[in-house]
Amino acid sequence: MLKVIRRLPFTLILLAILGLVALLTETHNAALSEAWLTRLGFAPNDLWLLRFERLVTSAVVTYGGKVFWEALFMILLSVGLAEWLAGTRRAALTFWGVHLLVLLIESLLLAIPLRLWGGVTGEAISLARDVGPSAGYFACLGLACACLPGRWRWISLVLILGGLVFAFFLPPGQGEAELVKILADIAHLLAFPLGWLSLGIRTRADKDHRGKRRIF
Repeated sequence: MLKVIRRLPFTLILLAILGLVALLTETHNAALSEAWLTRLGFAPNDLWLLRFERLVTSAVVTYGGKVFWEALFMILLSVGLAEWLAGTRRAALTFWGVHLLVLLIESLLLAIPLRLWGGVTGEAISLARDVGPSAGYFACLGLACACLPGRWRWISLVLILGGLVFAFFLPPGQGEAELVKILADIAHLLAFPLGWLSLGIRTRADKDHRGKRRIF
């Protein structure tokens, strides 16, 4: 147990935060209320209003009930595996870095340009508010897959990306808004390969740093 705690501090802290927020919002056994969604969720329009804290708060709350327990399982699996294989610092940077990057990409390259272009769709996307840590844990899943030996890193990449593409074309679940599902699916399709690529990017940076130390 002590070895697990030493190897997975970020995963355990993240699970604890989600649990505390779930108790606060009562989403451990009920759906997230509209008031809490408005208070903690993120919409692209929040960037215009300088509500940058929503970029962070949106990642530590879920829609509640079954979704909350699914998020805990995925964090334990994906973030835990990434932290075990790649280390705490890299797992934490991948989770938060890709989470923030995906939200900024969707906002700055999709939602805001469509709203400036005009039309109902652009305004709807800008105001679509979402919560959940899925972008972060899919990024960590990508990082964990990139750490697998040999051909398995490529096999896992193709299989999971194929599954995410398939999920994109599935209809929304009961009570799920179609626009929110589309944005979430796009976030997953961005987050997983970004997390997978992050291992190679960080490795090259480390090699360059070691090379500079040898030169000087």
